[in-house]
This record gives sequence, structure tokens and C-alpha cells, in this order.
Amino acid sequence: MATVASIPDGNSFVESDYGSDFSVGEEDIVSRLLEDISTNSTSSKTASAAPSLAQSAPPAETEVRAPHNASIRSSQPRKQEDRNHEPSLRSPYNTRSREVKSPISNRGRYGDDSTAHSAPRPPSSTPWGDVRYPDLSHALPGAKPELAPELAPEPESTKPQKDDRSPLERFRSFPKRPLTVSDLASGAWCELQYSYTLTLLPGGRKTRTAAMKGGTHVHQTLEDQVHTTVQVNVTNKEEAFALRMWNVIQGLRTLRDSGMTRELEVWGIIDGQIVNGIIDEVSHESPNAAFEQELSLSQSSEDFIPHSKQQASIMTYLESHHKKVYLTDVKTRASERLPTGAALRPARVQLFLYHRLLGEMASGLVDFTAILGRYGLRAEALFSDAFMAQVGDLHDEIFYDADSDFGRSPSTPRSSRTDRDAEKPGVSPDMFPQTTPPQDLIKYRSIAQMLPLLQSELRETFPQGAATLGELLAVQYRHRDDGRILGVNSFPNDPGALEGYLRQNMQWWRGEREAEGVIIEETYKCRSCEFAESCQWRKDKEAEFLHRKRGIARRSS
Repeated sequence: MATVASIPDGNSFVESDYGSDFSVGEEDIVSRLLEDISTNSTSSKTASAAPSLAQSAPPAETEVRAPHNASIRSSQPRKQEDRNHEPSLRSPYNTRSREVKSPISNRGRYGDDSTAHSAPRPPSSTPWGDVRYPDLSHALPGAKPELAPELAPEPESTKPQKDDRSPLERFRSFPKRPLTVSDLASGAWCELQYSYTLTLLPGGRKTRTAAMKGGTHVHQTLEDQVHTTVQVNVTNKEEAFALRMWNVIQGLRTLRDSGMTRELEVWGIIDGQIVNGIIDEVSHESPNAAFEQELSLSQSSEDFIPHSKQQASIMTYLESHHKKVYLTDVKTRASERLPTGAALRPARVQLFLYHRLLGEMASGLVDFTAILGRYGLRAEALFSDAFMAQVGDLHDEIFYDADSDFGRSPSTPRSSRTDRDAEKPGVSPDMFPQTTPPQDLIKYRSIAQMLPLLQSELRETFPQGAATLGELLAVQYRHRDDGRILGVNSFPNDPGALEGYLRQNMQWWRGEREAEGVIIEETYKCRSCEFAESCQWRKDKEAEFLHRKRGIARRSS
């Protein structure tokens, strides 16, 4: 669509439907050219040919060499991106395109030239195939004829070579980040879509949409209800990882104190690969107590042995006095309708993975040495004083020496209960031991010193190890706009199903097979896929569906 531009014409401006790339100086040059043509129109052949073209010839593609070697082509639509260029910044290879209907429509652009347009025009005898133009080079002082530069031969298009490395080697090998729970669960939606995401999108991440931003806002609001975020500056990757460890420690303490925590990070090893994830919600409250009881009774009936009935009842009694820990994943939606069927599969796989990773951490089965090595971290590297000062303001137990902590467990933070009791009437401060730390000793100055603290916090939070985790998992759906709860989908943990899924999914990650798309019954997922138009798998499935449909129609007829 043409734009309306204001073109200077003396002291006024004339509106043009097509715009202009001429500066004031360039317009003066064109005006002199036109005047020169009108005064030197002595050659009847030339003088008759040019007006005829102006009257009846269709616009030809002409090129006028203006100062600065600006190339101005007519009868070509102007590119959208050219509108943002400065007219004064031109180069021989930066051609300007502009659509012109006919030379008559351009009279107002350069001003009326009564001499040129009112002169008598003898009938033209020059055929269209033998049109000649006047030599205008003398009107431009210092202009030299230029030969059109020879175009360099275009290189032959070569098909990019296929990368034979596995997805693990290409996208999840050091120094790149390790596998995440999202990486492994994405294949439960569409393995081929995630392969396209890794290979075609910047950074191997999905294009961030308004819906994703809304979901991030809901998650941040929920986290702010539990934790207070404080900015901490780090100077190296060891301090950055230590900060993540401190957040896990604080999350475990929050779970013990308030019964619920959010955004708890976990690590583990699956199929020889380091895997990392963040659990949305961990709490002591069962997502569906009635369903859990029914599930427990069903499992008890399957494992019933007559002579061990009394022993089972004792175990049930003992377990009832230990708080269970339940995992919940939060999903946001724009509609109030909850997903069903195959759409639930990614969330199930995600929670199965969280349960496995946290269970292994709770049981002390995670090899943190391997995890530190995968991240390229130096366990013994000391943190900077600035980092220790910032963390010390949040976790004041780092200023206590473990050997002089007066009988208190090193995993237990300094409590303010002693101070509160000392303030009670009739209570003397001398009744409480002094806990002033030595000035020359600071704890947890490296990752190696922090690991025992993290492990002791895990043991205290999960006294029965993996058995402390409840077998009932839940997906909580919230509205993307206001965060209200739309519904909860609860289901039991299924380690067998997870093992079968991982066995197949890791074959693709290791490069043992190509990525696969969805089955025909799940092609509804393609409606929201940004690769749908170029997906060959989808095209093949559509052809297969039409072929099958035609076959059914033939048999029925």
C-alpha cells in the first residue's frame, strides 16, 4: 500500500501517493535536467520520441544515477523495510524501489515546467523498438560514465550437512546445561515438536508467548506467598550453585515449619545422566484424602497375608505418626475446561520424575560428586567474603563453629526462642548459656562444607527416606488471568510406567532412533504447534488418514 509523503516544492509541499527519496539538492538537479531537455530539443527524433513516451508509453524501468551513486528504480513496489532507511544514507547496492503510475502523475513532484510541457510536439516517427534517449551526462559536472559492475556468480546452494551427533551430545553436554525434567517430559506431548524446538529455535527454547508470561506471573505470585526473595550478588559459578543449595535448605526448613514450600529444586541421575528439576509445591496436605485412603485399602487387600495381619496393622500405626510429603505441579490455563486423556500425559511423567528424584535425595542415594562434576564446579573453592556476608544476613548459623555450638545440631538454625524466653519476667539471662561464636571461624565457606548440611536437612525432613513421600500425586490447574483454582487431577505414582517411558525416550536422546510425532488420534495437538506447516510427519499422517478413510468408504460401498 502506497504511503502519502510530503515533497518540498519551492516554498510549498505537494502531496504524493508514492513518496520520494530525493533530497532538496537532488530535486534541483532533476529540474535542471528537465530545463536542459526543453531548451535543447532541436533533434526532432529525440524530441518526438520522449513526449510520446510521456503521453502513451507504459512506465519503463529506468535508472538515474544521482549524486552519491544512489540507484532509484521506478515501476517496482517499494519494500517495507526501505521505509525505515534514512534517504541520505545510500549506497550503490542499496537500491530504492518506488512505484510510479506514469510520468504525468509526477509533474507536481518537481514543479510545473511550462516550457517543457507547452512546446509543440511533432508527431513521432520513431518505432517503439528503436527508442533513443538524450545524453544527460553534460548536465552533471564531473560525472563519468560508469560501467555496470559485473555480478559475482552466486555460489551453488549446498544442502547443510546433517549433524550426526545425538541430541544429548548436541544440546545437553558440558558446558551446556544438563537434562531437565521438562526435557524428559516434553516427549510425552510430542517428541518431534521438542526436536524442532531444540534445533530450530534460538537457544533451544519455545517462543515466549503472552500465555507463557501469564503462567510465569501466577507461579511467581504463589512463590511470593511462601518465600521472600532477596537479591544476592555472586562472583562465580560455585557461589551461584551454593545459592541454589541454600534455597533448597531454606525450602526444607519452610516445609517443616509451615507444612508447605514452593519451588523446591531437586537433582538426580537417570540412565547415567544428571537431571535437574524444580517442584512447584511440596506439602504435608494430601491432595485427595478420600482417594488416598481408597488407594491404600486397595493396595492392602492385594498384599494381604493372613498370618501377617497383626504386623501390618502395627506398621500402619507407626506410619500414621509420620507426616507424609505430597508433590503437586501447578498448570495455568486460559479456559476453564480441564485437559483429559493424552493431554494429561506430560504432567504425569513430570510428577513421576519429581517423585523419583526427591525420593532418591531423601534416601541419600544421590551422588553429589557426580553432579558437581557435571556442572564443572570446584567443591573446595572458597566463597568470597562479600558472598558470605550477604548469605550470613539470611542464614546466621554460618557464623557458628560446629565444634563449639554447645550441643546444637549443625543443621538447626539459631533460634530466637532463647532470646524470647530470656525476656520473660523472672527469667535471668544467666540461665541460658552464652553462644557467642569465635571470631575467626566461619562455617559453610565452600560447597564441600555445605553438602553435610544439605544432607542432614534432608534426613530431618524425610525421616523415613523415600517412604516419607506420599504415593498420591496431583496436578493443580489455575486460571491464567487471576490464578484461581480450576480443578485438581490426582493419580497414584507409577514407577513402572515411568521406567517404560524413559527407556523409549532416552533412545531418541542418545541418537538411537529418529524423533517421532504424534499418532493420528492426537493430531489435535498440531493446532497449537508453531512447526505444523513444515512438519513432514504431520503431512504423512494426514495422507495416511485420507488413505484409510477412502479404504473404509470403498468397503462400505
